[in-house]
Amino acid sequence: MRISHTDSLVALTFSYPLRVLSSASYGGGLRRAKGAVNIRTNAEQTRSCLPEQIIRDVIRREDLPASSVGLLTSAPMDSARFVLLEREGMKILTAVTAGTSNALNITISSDTPYTGGPILTAGTINIIIVSSACLLDDCMASSVISATEAKTAALMDLGIKCTRSGSQATGTGTDTVTVFSGNGPVVQYAGGHTVYGQLIAAGVYRAVKGSLSKTGEYRSPEGAGSSFDF
Repeated sequence: MRISHTDSLVALTFSYPLRVLSSASYGGGLRRAKGAVNIRTNAEQTRSCLPEQIIRDVIRREDLPASSVGLLTSAPMDSARFVLLEREGMKILTAVTAGTSNALNITISSDTPYTGGPILTAGTINIIIVSSACLLDDCMASSVISATEAKTAALMDLGIKCTRSGSQATGTGTDTVTVFSGNGPVVQYAGGHTVYGQLIAAGVYRAVKGSLSKTGEYRSPEGAGSSFDF
């Protein structure tokens, strides 16, 4: 795996396609992909171009795999944090960029013009998880739950509030989670009673908290932009 980290993007590329489950609007769903790219954008750009076109242009310009999962955010790329954890023969790499300009509490209803179509990507907590373990489909879905719970725990501990109500934020209105499966030991469960689930939670919590608090830890695994043996 290679990691590229610049002022405008974070990209992870693999030597061969991996199974991935993603909530991204570009390349999302359950499929195989050779990478993921998280791109910084702004309101002017998203008003003039469709998100898909922004991502395609960056993939082409940066010579990234055409099958990459594409994410957008207005959060600065210096918010990127990378956490690598290893236990019982499993490695989990978590890469996060985070901003909370549109922090919300998902349980509190608010006026919105959006009904499910493309929307402006503001703030945003984008979470990318790469596992060396071979994750069954149900485990990949459960991984999204564990990652989301850990993200919300980080927001609670940082005291991030909903921009609409002032109550505790649970996330932002545009968050994404992307989970890549490796080819190591087969794992079926990702809940809190499992080693794998605990690794996901620890990685996401530390990365989200580091990103939003701008702490100096976890800025790259062995130097962002270098080759990384996974």
